[in-house]
Amino acid sequence: MKLNQLEKTIVSHPLRFWVQQKIEAPLLLSMFESGPGDIQDALEIGCGYGQGIKLIKSRFGAARVTAVDLDSEHVAATGQLYEMDDSVTVAIGDATGLEFADDSFDLVCNFAVFHHIPDWQAAVLEVFRVLRPGGVFLIEELYRSAICNPISKRLFEHPQTNRFDHGEMVAQLQQCGFEIIKAHNLFNLSGMILARKPRIS
Repeated sequence: MKLNQLEKTIVSHPLRFWVQQKIEAPLLLSMFESGPGDIQDALEIGCGYGQGIKLIKSRFGAARVTAVDLDSEHVAATGQLYEMDDSVTVAIGDATGLEFADDSFDLVCNFAVFHHIPDWQAAVLEVFRVLRPGGVFLIEELYRSAICNPISKRLFEHPQTNRFDHGEMVAQLQQCGFEIIKAHNLFNLSGMILARKPRIS
């Protein structure tokens, strides 16, 4: 499901960029015990207006970033922002049917996008498929309590059925085969999770 106009205004505001860089980025980096490691190929699901790409390149050190989004407006704006950067690819894409080969990425990032996806379980399976063995899935999410309440329903447009809380997201990751490295839950409103696709023994 695409963002409504209010949410687009919020996510494109300079204050949102500042919060992501100054507050969220350090918290996300703290999920890695010894840093992100050697990230050659990273995927961002739901690129928005391109600030996640900046974070993935500058803070996680990814050599190449691919970003997908359902919204053509987001793809056009982000594509224009990075049109001179050969290390960035931006395209329209559906998280439940990623058009990438198996084992394509070292890192996949979800910066509060999966709560917009009706079949989020299918998206988790797709992330597992496109990650290389040993690759990691970095998640920052909003949970059922944050989006299925009268205020949120009045202001924003989110799917209201088949939503998840922290425990359900962790359980789905494990069911798909992920190992949970670290998980933080903020009053079951939001959370951060770092999960790894096991290496082939």
